[in-house]
Amino acid sequence: MNSNSTDTREIRKFGLIALIFFGCLCAIGLWAKKPLPVYLFGCLSLLGLAFILIPGPLRPVHSGWLKIAHFIGRAITTLVLTLAYYLVITPSAFIKRLFGGRPLPVRPDKTASTYWVERPEPVQPKERFIKRY
Repeated sequence: MNSNSTDTREIRKFGLIALIFFGCLCAIGLWAKKPLPVYLFGCLSLLGLAFILIPGPLRPVHSGWLKIAHFIGRAITTLVLTLAYYLVITPSAFIKRLFGGRPLPVRPDKTASTYWVERPEPVQPKERFIKRY
């Protein structure tokens, strides 16, 4: 779905998904006898029903919803990737270096005549490169 889509069919499809999703969450709130989820998700499921029944007047609401969702998605993606980098990748690199390993030779070797690495497997035929998979 295009984030700028204001097509009536797309709005109705979005409304159907919202109605089902928030309706299920409202039903879970009813089952758990929690009033806040019932009211919140009940209103959102009614908004989904309104998206299905009258998509034209609710076009600005749909557009705003998508803009807010896009902003939240970008923020969470940035947060998750930053946390993954600093909490997973960086410590694993430090541990690798601590126990003796560098992924690439950083300093040039003055005694080496070439940096070419010999391949143990044979060279592939040209026919294999035409259709790889």
